[in-house]
Amino acid sequence: MLHATGSTLIQPTELARLHSLEVAARLVVEGLQTGAHRSPHKGHSVDFADHRQYVPGDDLRHLDWKVLGRSDRLVLKRYEAETDLGCTIVVDGSASMGYKGERSAVSKYRYASALAASMAYLVLQQQDRAGLVIFGEKAVIEHKPSRTGQLERICRALEQHQPAAGTDAVKSLEHLVQPAYHKGLVIVFSDFLADPAIITDTLDRLRHRGHDVALVWLLDPDEADLGVSTVSRFEGMEDDGLLTAEPRSLRVAYAAEVAKHRLSLQKLCRARKFAFVEGVTSEPPSLPLNRLLVDLHAERR
Repeated sequence: MLHATGSTLIQPTELARLHSLEVAARLVVEGLQTGAHRSPHKGHSVDFADHRQYVPGDDLRHLDWKVLGRSDRLVLKRYEAETDLGCTIVVDGSASMGYKGERSAVSKYRYASALAASMAYLVLQQQDRAGLVIFGEKAVIEHKPSRTGQLERICRALEQHQPAAGTDAVKSLEHLVQPAYHKGLVIVFSDFLADPAIITDTLDRLRHRGHDVALVWLLDPDEADLGVSTVSRFEGMEDDGLLTAEPRSLRVAYAAEVAKHRLSLQKLCRARKFAFVEGVTSEPPSLPLNRLLVDLHAERR
């Protein structure tokens, strides 16, 4: 068991509601330590992979004596190496994530932080490595995947950050396309208030580097369903100015835009076989987490 961090982001009651599923990449992962995930590299573990021709100097302990007896050929047994999972948890720390409507008890950022901390707990609990990136206009915080003391570092960074400034997803996630980051699972918690073309470009770069990706789209109930009924003034949270409008006349058009954005995110992830789940900040954190765990286990490649 992991030691308690003292953080209120991790709630034992919510963890108890989670499915008994490990956090797993649907892509073949690449790690540095021995673990429970399939690796692209061949080694000497339990599961047989294939044979290769013997060359002088090879360890004779790995000779396949049955093949030698049947065909007088010297071949070595090769086995699937196993690897640990490097999971980088990415949290949108921009100003729009600070929004909290009357129908939710917490802001989108606080909700995303609770999900991120719980996911880090699950990853570390299964002896894998967890990392964190909080992004705004630039990467505000970056902890590369690790184990020892990592949960406390992640929780402290999430709690200390205050959402501010705009979002530049390309700049923010470019850290993860650097060679220093080995192939692994990248889980992004965000409201994805950006041009789908920009999001697509960023995720394609991650995919090109060999990462598996999961998107968790977070909305406040006000954003999921424009519930304002009187003439109101809307303030953009990322320097978008003020707008006075009669919401009832906009509700249909707004719902259509939300549905359009949802469809674009779904298509983006479906085409790349990335996990995609939605979450509304008024629902218990265990619900989107369970949806994510199930999606990560669906159609492993």
